[in-house]
Amino acid sequence: MKRILAFVLGALLVMSLPAMAAGPADGVPPGQSTGKPTAVRSGFAGKSETTITGLVVGESGQPLLDVNVKLYMGGLLTKEQLTSSDGGFEFTELIDYGNDVTIDLWFVPPTDELVMENVLLKESSAALQHGIYSKCVQRTRLDPITDVIVKLYSLESRVEMLKRKGCID
Repeated sequence: MKRILAFVLGALLVMSLPAMAAGPADGVPPGQSTGKPTAVRSGFAGKSETTITGLVVGESGQPLLDVNVKLYMGGLLTKEQLTSSDGGFEFTELIDYGNDVTIDLWFVPPTDELVMENVLLKESSAALQHGIYSKCVQRTRLDPITDVIVKLYSLESRVEMLKRKGCID
């Protein structure tokens, strides 16, 4: 039951909430948002080897083992792996920065006690135009070396946090 509630909550965050798309900007710390729409990044021409590393922790800050980290490009699952004992993960992928696709990570916890999380790395122009992603979805700038820190919460804690941010009533 908790996994179903977590899935529904995740779906609401991605698709159903007010969708003023926010994006990363220079000088904005990872995991923070400017609250302003962003254009598709084109700072890098052509394909570039990109390394996405990260850390997944629980509510108390302890590293989480065996969280399934999934990398999606254009809605297609490209790679996935489980976090190591230190909560870490790493993907190396050839990414065409000029390609107008959404790139995001999903973090699926190994138990029903935690809610899965989505981190948006790049938002396509269609996703921006149609407001697909809520302002409450975490965003991190996609660069050739990208670091992501994700905290997974219990359902109750996640709901409270989203209420404090004004994402849900």
